[in-house]
Amino acid sequence: MIKTPAPNYNSKLTDIIIQLEHLRGRSVSSTTSRQVFVQLKNLFHIIEALSSARIEGNHTTLAGFVEKRVQKDQISQAKDESMKEIVNLMQALDFIDEHIADTEVDKSFTLELHRIVVDGLAREGDPNAGSYRDGERSIAGSDHVLPSHYDVPDLMEELFAYINDEANSRDELLKIALSHHRFVWIHPFGNGNGRTVRLLTYAMLCKKGYIEPNALRLFNPTAVFAGDRQKYYYMLEHADKGTDEGLLGWCEYFLSGIKDETEKTLRLADSNFVNNKLLLPAVSRLNSAGVLTKLETSILERAIRKKTIRAADIADLWDKDVTSGAIANQIRRMREAGYLKAEKEGGREYSINFIDNQLTRLVLDQMENEKLLPIRVDDMASGGNK
Repeated sequence: MIKTPAPNYNSKLTDIIIQLEHLRGRSVSSTTSRQVFVQLKNLFHIIEALSSARIEGNHTTLAGFVEKRVQKDQISQAKDESMKEIVNLMQALDFIDEHIADTEVDKSFTLELHRIVVDGLAREGDPNAGSYRDGERSIAGSDHVLPSHYDVPDLMEELFAYINDEANSRDELLKIALSHHRFVWIHPFGNGNGRTVRLLTYAMLCKKGYIEPNALRLFNPTAVFAGDRQKYYYMLEHADKGTDEGLLGWCEYFLSGIKDETEKTLRLADSNFVNNKLLLPAVSRLNSAGVLTKLETSILERAIRKKTIRAADIADLWDKDVTSGAIANQIRRMREAGYLKAEKEGGREYSINFIDNQLTRLVLDQMENEKLLPIRVDDMASGGNK
């Protein structure tokens, strides 16, 4: 039986829960364009996936991952297990976004997540991909004795019943936090437990409306853990004792981080913030580096400020009269370079694209400057053990 301990009415944890409920109920009035939102979501999936992999000891930097994506070296990416591990996690996040609205967090959903997570991996894979472990396991450096593999199916069914049982709003948040710990406590898989539970946490937050994959309510739950992995492990182990103190301490740590991440990323709904702090500085830096010409820079700046542009919107950016053919050729070159994209197939409205080109790294740098990232763009990672 999984219990939900009740926090003291006057505790910090209760205050955090009330604030998170307020944030969930708050209407997000977004001035950020849909086109930019979709790209920010793409970046958040990269950050979430890479942060989760780094907790497990993956040494890929955010800068290194983005560089390989820009190079579009599919052969290198397929052979590089560190890269594939991150790509798998991104595919799992996409799977959640696509299915969570009409899917319960249950056994089949969880096994499919695990299968995606470990697919095609050797060192970080699992020969029983998409199945519970069939042998005894231990966690290096931990005093926790894992349940027998014979007990895993029943323990997981108990966990799924707990996750899907209707609860009042206060208990919903506690249950998400406690379910994360309980999953790690069970350790149902031979490998990939940490990566899978962090995906499940994302899924549970989506299910309860704290993250909305198709609206501008985004944040990275793994950011709570990625900045200090040792504290993450310590808080999990403290909760392993099963005491109310340990479990509520874990909940406070977990939900405090969720609140901080939610508050930070609400700024992304403000187009003034996104434009002036992220996109325009990134374009300016690419111009200063000699990658973009003055004209290309002006076109992208116009696209950022207007959200979408047509050929007629940029004719004044040339120093002299310009033909429609010359404008069309310029737009074509910038589309081929990946900096502009058509709003729809065959359309003549265009918006800025900052995914999988040299702007990607610079936008991430700006996000780091604004303290929106759980890890530094160039930081290396050290090993994990959960």
